Amino acid sequence: MIENLSLFQLVVFLFASGALLGLFSRNSRFTRILTFVPTMIGSFFTVIFSVSVILEKPFQLMVPNLLPFINFEIKVDGIAAFFLLLISIVSFAVSLYSIGYSKEYEAKKRTSVFGFLFNIFILSMILVVASNNSFFFLIFWELMSLTSFFLVIYDHDKEENVKSGLTYLVMTHFGTAFIFASFLLGYIQTGSFSFDAFRNSSSSFPILTKNLIFLFAFIGFGTKAGIVPLHIWLPQAHPSAPSNVSALMSAVMIKIGIYGIVRTVFDLSGFGLSPEYSWWGLLMIAIGSVSAIIGVLYAVIEHDIKRALAFSSIENIGIILVGFGLSVVFASFNLTTLSALALIASMYHTMNHSVFKGLLFMGAGSVVYATHTRNMEHLGGLIKKMPWTALLFLIGTISIVGLPPFNGFISEWLTMQALLSSYQIPSIILQISIAFASLPFALTIGVAAATFVKLFGISFLSRPRSETIAKIKEVPRSMIAGMSILAAACVLLGVLPFLGISVITSAFHISSQPINPFDTIILQNNFGKSFANLSMPVVIIMLLSIAIAIFGFIKVIGGKTKKTTFSTWDCGFGNLNERMEYTGTSLSQPIRVVFKTLFRSHTQIQREFFGDHKYILRTLKVESFTKNIFEEKLYLPIMSSSIFIFDKIRKIQTGKINAYLLYIMITIVLLLLFVRLSHNV
Repeated sequence: MIENLSLFQLVVFLFASGALLGLFSRNSRFTRILTFVPTMIGSFFTVIFSVSVILEKPFQLMVPNLLPFINFEIKVDGIAAFFLLLISIVSFAVSLYSIGYSKEYEAKKRTSVFGFLFNIFILSMILVVASNNSFFFLIFWELMSLTSFFLVIYDHDKEENVKSGLTYLVMTHFGTAFIFASFLLGYIQTGSFSFDAFRNSSSSFPILTKNLIFLFAFIGFGTKAGIVPLHIWLPQAHPSAPSNVSALMSAVMIKIGIYGIVRTVFDLSGFGLSPEYSWWGLLMIAIGSVSAIIGVLYAVIEHDIKRALAFSSIENIGIILVGFGLSVVFASFNLTTLSALALIASMYHTMNHSVFKGLLFMGAGSVVYATHTRNMEHLGGLIKKMPWTALLFLIGTISIVGLPPFNGFISEWLTMQALLSSYQIPSIILQISIAFASLPFALTIGVAAATFVKLFGISFLSRPRSETIAKIKEVPRSMIAGMSILAAACVLLGVLPFLGISVITSAFHISSQPINPFDTIILQNNFGKSFANLSMPVVIIMLLSIAIAIFGFIKVIGGKTKKTTFSTWDCGFGNLNERMEYTGTSLSQPIRVVFKTLFRSHTQIQREFFGDHKYILRTLKVESFTKNIFEEKLYLPIMSSSIFIFDKIRKIQTGKINAYLLYIMITIVLLLLFVRLSHNV
């Protein structure tokens, strides 16, 4: 306990030191070192602290009556430690990356302010996860929201960044209101702000109260996670923020929303649910499926590389929720083995997404750092100018589309096996309902592959689409090193899945057989019969054998043939130029046509003729535009209605003191009547 207490205090001290040292540093050359090195050290010790809690026992700290009638409580159990581990690993890599990346802002912005906000942002996420008291949880939650807001609008010279920040601020406070309502119901039942009181008394809560607590928490935390239709802030805020902040927001901040949902379910139920609570899981499966398919469909048509990654985060949050929802449904019917499988799948994908999405956002940041554009239509040919960035981005790309032997394959395979096991639920209606969720899941995986083929191919392959590409060079070594850490994690969690599974089973206290790197993952049903297995060594050997066979075939057959060099795909025209290449729009056109109702796309054609000849075409320019159906059909009507209502309400602001005194008197009378009626009841 003493060791963990010292580690926790050291972590808080290091992040606070990084914030203050960076803030008061005058020399920009040393500001980056003073800001990000303490952050790296603090993240390293957070890893040690998290692993210690997962392997040993929970850490708890309480300072009585820090505020009147409110105790300051910190508790880190296995679940909290798991999410702290994700925060710390990604924060370490991003902090190392930031040493080189933040140089971009030295000329026009104060990097000291950026470093201060960066450290406080990470520290606030750690304290949110570690909080064991709803009052201080909301304080640290608000600190996390405000610091991330200021980081989103850090480059506030651009008007669109400020608008994105305001959208994010409104949506995050919308979510906070529902979280507060959830905590308030818990306080009404227990008379305490402590989460321990909520856990210990939850079994005596009325069913309606439990359902409302879950529903409010799901909406509140789901807003932070970016579930559809509350996702509107995410594709705006992530591209506006500096890329290292985008990596933190997408890789770990939205996982705080997942943590809140997981914590609510575990604390309310002890994960011993009855069938009457199965609708919790069905709701998560339904919202998760919709989020996954909507997120990936909007990602595939994006030209902005960071917006595409942001929409992809919505997709992956959906996959996580599908897995966790399945776990809740299985637990509701006492299918404990299948519930554990679905929980492992969900948390493994949470871990994987933190790793490969952090890597991809840092890779996108490297592209923007070198080229100063996020539009992939202006890129191309970067693999020759930025080979290390291209390689690391490719690792992230292969990981996120779920190809073996990288980490995304493991979690998506486990999730699919959990979906296919739904036939064991003793309810035909639930079986059919969950079976339908398999369809959007399969479609999501396919469209995700198309998305990242487009993302990598248009940005890094083919010929440069702009003359400025010829002048760029590879990013600084610290940025390469930061990306390399997460790229290595993508490989390790794929090749050695026992690492991730062991962490999850220990953190969530799931009973499992001890496994080693060479064990086969065997999935069993509640009757002890195996229905699926996966051996990564066998998969790797098969992939290597295929690669060697193809290489040998090319060498043997190709070595005996006469070689003639031709231009690639010149279609008989001779030399190609950048105007003859595939564009991002052309690659996504089939999907755009199939889902035209969702995209509401329209095409604009501009023709230029030779002189007065109306039949001799000189140039033809075709532009395709899409609309966000959620903005157009949901948020714009809400905004218009709100403005109309507030305009009416504003009329009561007469500026006369007599009117305001009358309003106060009416309010007091209504409150007295409410109290009187409450006592009579």
